[in-house]
Amino acid sequence: AATQFKASLAKLMEILMSKEPSYVRCIKPNDSKQSGRFDEVLIRHQVKYLGLMENLRVRRAGFAYRRRYEVFLQRYKSLCPDTWPSWQGKLREGVATLVKHLGYKPEEYKMGRSKIFIRFPKTLFATEDALETRKHSLATKLQAGWRGYSQKTKFQKLRTSAVRVQAWWRGILARRRAQRRRQAADTIRRFVKGFIYRHRERCPENEYFLDYVRYSFLMNLRRNLPKSASEQLRKLCMQNMVWSYCKKINPEWKHQMEQKMIASELFKDKKDNYPQSVPKLFVSTRLNGEDLNPKVLQALGSEKMKYAVPVTKYDRRGYKPRPRQLLLTSNCAVIVEEGKLKQRIEYEALKGISVSSLSDGVFVLHVPSEDNKQKGDVVLQSDHVIETLTKIAICSDKINSINIIQGR
Repeated sequence: AATQFKASLAKLMEILMSKEPSYVRCIKPNDSKQSGRFDEVLIRHQVKYLGLMENLRVRRAGFAYRRRYEVFLQRYKSLCPDTWPSWQGKLREGVATLVKHLGYKPEEYKMGRSKIFIRFPKTLFATEDALETRKHSLATKLQAGWRGYSQKTKFQKLRTSAVRVQAWWRGILARRRAQRRRQAADTIRRFVKGFIYRHRERCPENEYFLDYVRYSFLMNLRRNLPKSASEQLRKLCMQNMVWSYCKKINPEWKHQMEQKMIASELFKDKKDNYPQSVPKLFVSTRLNGEDLNPKVLQALGSEKMKYAVPVTKYDRRGYKPRPRQLLLTSNCAVIVEEGKLKQRIEYEALKGISVSSLSDGVFVLHVPSEDNKQKGDVVLQSDHVIETLTKIAICSDKINSINIIQGR
């Protein structure tokens, strides 16, 4: 039994020595267990008879904090420049250097064989506060170091890239200069060689020199050309340019240009809305097959329709507007109302066409009223009056029969 008790006691002491025991006492604030209420008399009685004052006196008489040298130095070494970032000597000397730098008084601590003993908690609290402040400065230094390293790396990459681009571009410029020098040297060499062989027949050795001499002669002749010859050459050049341009255009564009030329002869500087019609191309028809009634096409028979456009016809009495369609064939102009042929005007019977010089779209087809088949002059209005009158003039071959009246 004694052996078992001795072994149990030794085991308990071993466990206690491996731990850091804390002294805890519970104090009851009041007898009624109410929150926020402290009974001073009751609390003093408990403090007195639980032995807390004697415990504090004992703790104050001794050392409240004790730590091994390696633990203390590892935790607080950043507070001293001599121990940061690492201490190379003995641990005891490192702790002594750190404590001296922190300004510990001799009565505040003691140095043991393997531990440091600190008497007052305020000394330890001040050291902890200094450590917290030091942590912020260390973090700032680490951030500044990392940012400086990253920016330096980025700058080095940019500088390397810029140097490569500069080297590449300088190489291109150098190659271009070398190429121009080679070309200049070749030109001079060919010129000198051609000058040497200038009296021989044309050959690869003198063709550059002969061409240059001819070119220089012609350019000098151009600068000192007589006025009559200059005008004649300019006229021939213009004719050649016109002939080349006309040779390249296709038939459709040629037909379009012919119509525009006729419109220019008829209306340029004579009708106000002519400038607005110049950039617009003439179309072959303004009405598709869906817009035309099949009865009208059947009534026309074998006559081929060349142009169709919607117009507005005004009655001779009252000038009431009527929507109509104007169809042009090779022999006549037909005015259509839906599926009926309202009036047929033969080109031979057409005496002329009148239009105002203003920007309106009204025009008059003059036909003889003596003929029973005709109803007299026809007053029409078209949104494309320049195009319509040009088409009528071409189909009827009466370009000179269009009269432009000044005013309304």
